Amino acid sequence: MSEHQFAEDALLAHIRTTVAGAEHVLVGPGDDMAMIRVGNHQLLAAKDFLVEGRHFLSTASMAQIGRKAVTRNISDVAAMAAKPVAILAACVLPRSITQASAQELVDAISRTAAHFGAPLIGGDTCVHVANGPLTISVTVLAQPLEGLKPILRSDARAGDQLFVTGALGGSLAKDGGGHHFTFEPRLEEAHALARLLGDDLHAMMDLSDGLARDGARFAQASALQAVIIAEQLPCTPACVQAHTHANAWRGALGDGEDYELLFAVAAGVALPATIGPHNTPITRIGLLQALASSNDTALVCLHNHQSVDVSKLGHWHDSI
Repeated sequence: MSEHQFAEDALLAHIRTTVAGAEHVLVGPGDDMAMIRVGNHQLLAAKDFLVEGRHFLSTASMAQIGRKAVTRNISDVAAMAAKPVAILAACVLPRSITQASAQELVDAISRTAAHFGAPLIGGDTCVHVANGPLTISVTVLAQPLEGLKPILRSDARAGDQLFVTGALGGSLAKDGGGHHFTFEPRLEEAHALARLLGDDLHAMMDLSDGLARDGARFAQASALQAVIIAEQLPCTPACVQAHTHANAWRGALGDGEDYELLFAVAAGVALPATIGPHNTPITRIGLLQALASSNDTALVCLHNHQSVDVSKLGHWHDSI
């Protein structure tokens, strides 16, 4: 990579070093949500973009787009085991959009937000000068569950077991539809895990860019190394169909937009096979260990007991 080429991870690292700290900022950049102190209360916030051509095709319906714009953010709330309370939304609309389509989009955003107990309370709209892509930005506000602290990415420990909810891979259908539009954020599952495990639930995040990439970020947040066992990865039927049974593990690592939870649990703690009111499966997929040296990669994947390079798998937002 040339010194002039944009790299998302490098920009994020730069942001973390340049953002000034403040006494009321409890969690800054680098986790699924930021957290600040407001009086005697804690407020969590996260923001996500949804861009036509990057996160959805022009053939997607306004109902699909509006729902996904919200559920991506609710998934961040789930990663912190917090409770969503409100959202704000901003839309940059193409000049060609009709009034009916614009209202359908806003209705989908509002309807989905209300479903999760986080009403749409404000935002902004703008129209491209030229006919640019539909772009939506949603900010979600949340609060900790009563009696429980938010779960961070950065509190994992060497020896922790690694688990995921649900199944991975195959999120994008050939026609542009699929799981990335229909997924249910694991909010109830996150709350159930937090209540069941208490202090034994050390760290958690949601998977949006693929387990290979997000798993490395997860380990890096605690200065550890993730060891993933390929044969233990739970794969969706769509993933098996897209990659064949023998290679489905690669899809589970790299397809992305799973919106499942990756979480670290204290060594020796036994978990049930399912969690939450929908009996969502949970699967042990590996562990976290100390880095042997500063040159070690943040994630190692073992397939047939051999280490395989999965560093190129996953979503890279700086690719064109």
